[in-house]
Amino acid sequence: KEAPSQIENATLQRLKSTGKGENTEGAFQPIADEAISATAETNDNGTELEPVFNKEDSKFLGEYINKAYLSEESLNEIRKRFEEESSVKLRHFLNDEWSSKIKDAFKRQDEGDKVGLNNPSLDYHVGVNEKWKAVGPAHKQRFLQYQEGSGSALSAKKASSSDDAVDIGEYLDHLKQNLFQSAEFGRWIGWLSSLGFPLGYRGRIRRFRPGLDYTVAHYGILTTNAVLDTTLCFCGGDGDQCSFDEETNELIGCDDDAIWESGDVGGFECYIEADDDDEGAEAEYDEEDDTQLLSVSASFNTLSLVYRDPGTMKFVKYIGSGAPSSRWDIALEYDVKADEDEHQLP
Repeated sequence: KEAPSQIENATLQRLKSTGKGENTEGAFQPIADEAISATAETNDNGTELEPVFNKEDSKFLGEYINKAYLSEESLNEIRKRFEEESSVKLRHFLNDEWSSKIKDAFKRQDEGDKVGLNNPSLDYHVGVNEKWKAVGPAHKQRFLQYQEGSGSALSAKKASSSDDAVDIGEYLDHLKQNLFQSAEFGRWIGWLSSLGFPLGYRGRIRRFRPGLDYTVAHYGILTTNAVLDTTLCFCGGDGDQCSFDEETNELIGCDDDAIWESGDVGGFECYIEADDDDEGAEAEYDEEDDTQLLSVSASFNTLSLVYRDPGTMKFVKYIGSGAPSSRWDIALEYDVKADEDEHQLP
């Protein structure tokens, strides 16, 4: 296997000097104009009111989301946790119908491509086709991105079927367009995060293949404004929280869940504080590094919400060939109003 092109550029100094303070993820797109106008009401003091999450919103979201995340009790609990920690992880996020179809689809894809489970990763082009395109350059990132709109024609009938021919990208694209870009979801995360209705969104559908893919933290991904990172992840396992056995010093749970949670095969998304000092920084990930703010392990059917301020960078750790599967995700950023006093990563 040949080394990636432009690998000579993969130096810390190069990454620090490339696009410092520059947005490289594209422009934000507005969410439904009628929803913005409907939620932009103000009180007598001119302060913008919080978005109102109503029964119609709950009914719509219930077609996709686990109903446990739509009850008043759970919403209040999640909101409180997010206000305290500026991040939250919601396991078993999609309902059983959607999660089972997506799991079947990505298992077929990984088995067909023969990736993961210590299969040799010899072909950088595995999984690349007219729908899934490779994203680079290699000194910053490598993963596959599903082309926008390729799954827009996924009909309700097809989405509710068990058609073995449905590409996982079609399911994820349907969810991105119909759920994550909806006004109903905007009101849901606006209330849940207490950050208000999002000013806009941007994002991608990604696949990280075992033995091949990763992203690197660099100054080009720093945002000029605070964003709410909203990532729905899929990978091998059940998506359950593992427990830790102090006697054996091991994680207890589904084998695949424990492998992802251990971090030994990578695939986790790590948030670090941007370092302005050009000297003495390490290019490699160091779990003892005091600039690390948060690490979110890959987990099946799990939604993570993370408030990221302009001084924070993130990356997805290289996925080793021993990983149970590819990491698939819908990764979005919502443009939100900065609230530095209440929302900061620990």
